[in-house]
Parts: sequence; C-alpha cells; structure tokens
Amino acid sequence: MAPLKRKGAKDRRKVIDIYGIGALNLDFIYEVSRLRDVSVPGLNLTHGGEVVGSSAALAALRGALDRAGTLKKVSPGGSASNTCHVLALMGYRAGLVGVLGRDGPGDRYLDAVKGVDTEGVVRKGRTGLAYIINGEQRDRSIVVFADPGSELLETEVDETRLASSRWIHMTSFVSPRCLETQMRLKHALRERVAFSVDPGEIYAAMGREVEPLLAGIEVLFTSQKEIEALFGCGLDEAVRKALGLAKCVVLKRGRQGAALFMEGFSCAAATDSVDGVDNTGAGDVLNGVFLGLYLRGVEPALALQVATRAASSSIKGYGRDAYPDGGTIEGLYEDMLVHQRKR
Repeated sequence: MAPLKRKGAKDRRKVIDIYGIGALNLDFIYEVSRLRDVSVPGLNLTHGGEVVGSSAALAALRGALDRAGTLKKVSPGGSASNTCHVLALMGYRAGLVGVLGRDGPGDRYLDAVKGVDTEGVVRKGRTGLAYIINGEQRDRSIVVFADPGSELLETEVDETRLASSRWIHMTSFVSPRCLETQMRLKHALRERVAFSVDPGEIYAAMGREVEPLLAGIEVLFTSQKEIEALFGCGLDEAVRKALGLAKCVVLKRGRQGAALFMEGFSCAAATDSVDGVDNTGAGDVLNGVFLGLYLRGVEPALALQVATRAASSSIKGYGRDAYPDGGTIEGLYEDMLVHQRKR
C-alpha cells in the first residue's frame, strides 16, 4: 500500500490528480442560541438545510446575525473546495475550477487556500457568500448568496488541463447555466477521466434535470433527502435508479454514519461519538477521505469506515480548523486494518 504522501511529487508539480468543480463561497460561520432568532422573511431556515438567498435578504440576515449571533470563523468554503482541501492534506495534487469575484472576499478566499492549485479559478463579478448558522440542534443551516454575473462558462475552462488529471469531482452551483457547463465538460472528458458527483440540496431539487451529469460516473455522494428528491421516489427505489447511473452510491446519514451501495453489495459505517461544535463540511471530509483511499485502491467498504470516522472528528472545530490531516487519516486507516484482521 503506497503512503499518502507520494514520492516524486516535486517532479510532477504541474500534474493534478483531481479537480473539484463547484461553487466557491466565502463562509461566515455563526453561533446563535435559537435559529428562529435570525428568521428573515423569504428565507426558510431549517436545521441541516441549505437555501439560496436573494440580494434583498442579505442585509436583513446580516442585521439579524449581528443582533443575535456570534461570528466564530470566516473560512474558504464550497463543497468541491472542501473536498479538495482534504485530498491535499492526504498528499494528492488537487485543483479548483470555479469563480471568485474581483473583490476583497475573493482575495481573502485565495489567501486562505493552502496546498490546492487555483489556476483554474476565474476572477469576475462578486464572490459568493455563505452564511453558516449553528443553532440549538447543532446542525448547521446554510444560506448561499450567489452573484448572477459569476457563472462558470465552458469557454473559461481549460479542458486540456482537466483531461490530464485522474479524477474530477463535481458539486453544485446555484445557476442552471453552470450545471450545463458541467454537463458539457463531463461529456467531453468522460472517456479520459473518472468522475464523482455530490449534488447537494440545490441540484437534488432539480430532479431529473441532473441525471445527465450522473450517467456513467464512478461515485455518487448524497443523503437520503437528496437522493429521494433526485429520483422522486423512496430510498430503496432511488438507490436502485442511482446504480443505473453510478458505479457506487455513498449515502451520508449524519449522526447515523454512512452506507455504501454497489451492484450486489452494500455495507454501513457508524460514526464516532463526538461533542461537535460545527458540522459544516463534515460530508465533504467524508467525500475527500473516501476518494483519497478509493484512488489508492482501498476496498470501498474499508474506505467508507475510515471516511466516516474522519468526518466525525472534523466537527470539533469551526470551518476547516478540525479537518484531519494526512497523518491522522493514515492512523485511522491503520486502526481499521487492525480491527478487520481481528474479526
């Protein structure tokens, strides 16, 4: 089994192992006593939910958070970016493709990104903002504010660079036009690069419109709520339909852990008991660790066990503060190997 930090990395400086393509948001992470204390007309805030906010709601939400909340962290975010951050911690060469504004938040985002290639990031419009609100149930509520002028266009993406990678991980944008860009890129590169997709609530709400993005991918990362929305049916039937499109389905269950489905095989993994402060990005940590081990050839069931434990540990800090590093992930992997041998 190769180590997470691969030899020869300096000689392969320009070769990217995996690209993440998705919305890039600067995250503002707040604590509130009760979620209802920051309720704003037009925003349906729910524990564990994600909504898109209008520009009119932005000032009202900021005012409510200034009155009733405490800002804990400002951090680079976005599901694809979080996943790539984890892969970089594991020793992979990861790169981002997305849009940041030519503004202060965009500069702040890039200054905070460590170890990830950002040559594929387009600078235009205004940077997307995400307000992460942790309330009484310790299950974050997310409000995303995206600039309509910051859509990722196919002409802005270097397909040649993407084609030289091993893997592309796609996550949601707010704009349907960005989804079209992702679909076209996937169609152009599907014979040369492997793909995974985490649709999140935004793409899941689009239902069958997203199916072309899922067709022929290696891994679909999703939750029960999302997969049922994607396919318009109950969990068992939704998983069956998903396996008609993806080789592997990883179902994220929050505090209940995760499950994995492949043709003729399924398994589950439990979480560790952790007193968490912020579960923002825990699912992205699971994605990153699973993909990092999967790319190493680790059996999917074992990769899921390690990834689930890594995700549990990530909620002990705000934003990316508690994400496990490569050494910690390697230790979890070795522990799970020992546990398997004792069975």
